[in-house]
Amino acid sequence: MSETKQTTPTRRPLWRRRDVWIVALALAVLGAGVVAVPTAMAFRSFGGHGRHGLGHGMMQDPERAKAHAAVAVEWAFRAVDATDQQKEEGRVVVERLIDQLVPLREEHVVHRQAVARELLEPQIDRAALEQLRTEGLGLADEASRIMVDGVADLAEVLSPEQRAELLELAHRFHGGEHPPLR
Repeated sequence: MSETKQTTPTRRPLWRRRDVWIVALALAVLGAGVVAVPTAMAFRSFGGHGRHGLGHGMMQDPERAKAHAAVAVEWAFRAVDATDQQKEEGRVVVERLIDQLVPLREEHVVHRQAVARELLEPQIDRAALEQLRTEGLGLADEASRIMVDGVADLAEVLSPEQRAELLELAHRFHGGEHPPLR
């Protein structure tokens, strides 16, 4: 009686297995999201909801963004009985804000492409990704600073009473997502 030798199948090295590369690619995509999301959020909108602000590609066309923002200012300022002069000052503020943000949006697109190129390299360069992450946070910080300055400039156009009324309106408009101010 001959002995049958049982052999266990040989497994390929871990780095050569297809499922490992799929997981690695998924992690890389997730990592790109972690780098890109803070930057993208800074470019979304004034109110934090792309559907109400300048998100969803609106900043690709600055004139369209300005027209959209002018309508939003008109609507919001009309709701608090702003004067025609206040409405005009508000429109000027948002146009200046858009002019300041458009170049940052273009830098964001270039940055996102750099992240994608880095992730397509045969070897992942963690130092390069860290540098890109830092640069992305810098872009987001700059956009955030510009937006906060713009919001402050808009707020200065209104009286304290009008600002309070506008914030209450925003609270109601967003379905009470935020606690009442008073």
